[in-house]
Amino acid sequence: MKRADVDISALLAAAEEVSPSEAMSAAADMLRRSLGVQWATFLIADAAGNTLVDHQDPGSRFRLDGTDPGRAWREQRTVHDGNGRAYAPVTVRGDALGILAVELPPGAERDAPRGDDGELDPATAGLLAAVAHALGYIVVANQRHTDTYETAMRSAEFSLAREIQRRLLPLGFVCEGGSFTIAGWLEPSASAAGDTFDYVASADTLTATITDAVGHDLNAALLATLTVNALRNARRRGADLTEQAHAANTALLAHGEADQFATGILLEIDLRSSGDEHGSSGRTTARVVNAGHPGALLLHDGQVSNVAPSNNPLLGVHEHEFRTQEIELYPGDRLLLMTDGMFERSAAAFDLAGALRDTADLHPRNVAQDISRTFLETVGDGVQDDAAVLLLEWHGGSTRRSTSNGADDAR
Repeated sequence: MKRADVDISALLAAAEEVSPSEAMSAAADMLRRSLGVQWATFLIADAAGNTLVDHQDPGSRFRLDGTDPGRAWREQRTVHDGNGRAYAPVTVRGDALGILAVELPPGAERDAPRGDDGELDPATAGLLAAVAHALGYIVVANQRHTDTYETAMRSAEFSLAREIQRRLLPLGFVCEGGSFTIAGWLEPSASAAGDTFDYVASADTLTATITDAVGHDLNAALLATLTVNALRNARRRGADLTEQAHAANTALLAHGEADQFATGILLEIDLRSSGDEHGSSGRTTARVVNAGHPGALLLHDGQVSNVAPSNNPLLGVHEHEFRTQEIELYPGDRLLLMTDGMFERSAAAFDLAGALRDTADLHPRNVAQDISRTFLETVGDGVQDDAAVLLLEWHGGSTRRSTSNGADDAR
């Protein structure tokens, strides 16, 4: 394999010179020529969170568990299968979009020095990691203009309600933001209900919400649309947390039916108050509005406790002055928000607090998916209600994100 650095400008140009649907194929072809590999392709993580799919050949799939591409995705490192193929994670700010798969040229394995762990030598692995990181931004940019990647992600057809519901979710389910990492996941029921989660990081504030609109199918999706966009509209006008809750409540009262309402938790953290690595302990205070929603779980020093119980009526029931409550967060703490689908009767055997405690050493991205997977194994195929989770890990000022390839190197 060629040792010269890949010309990132040429890589971007190759992606720009073709239709957005062909951007990754063009980039892969350019990599084949510049790296001297036999072939290169992009494996995209599917919407169900179980497999990696070749975006050019949706029939070609690799499970996340028990395969080399899946190991590269979960561990966020370049993996060599020993048979001439290497897999590097395509990740942006911790959001694992997929895998760059390449077949090394004949003799490359024999000629290249190996690392201590038997994988590719550090120089080759580092080059593939850097290229894969650049590919992540190509994916993000081109997803806006084509359905190619979205379609490849789907292992089953979406109902109209689920299509609407998916559009309400943030574009990235994971974000590493320096002082925090946040990861969400939604497991829809057969008749998609109105569960959603959202987050946004501004220069000085992290805002996160998780909401559950009453009902199922299209009516729930439409009610969720009203709720989420009322919250976003207020937030983008500069409204504070209670004003955002008031805006959603007013919108539901004005436009919803008498029996239509939503529950929700709204959370806000002042990112300027976390100190720095040379200053304070990194402790911060999260402000929370809970409108008729299940409380949160807080993992602190290995112990899980219930926090943020409901302290306001549901959204859309009557006029109300919304009240906040506070949660103290220390570096290393994890806060799990969830919808009531996680507590449906068939999930009674699911120890959610235990799952949060037992996964403390995993990246929040993997925790959110593993909790969802364990939930599905517990309830079986007949999920009666949507189940959504949003996990926040607070790093504070005591740590800083360290990355060269799209994910925090410390995890």
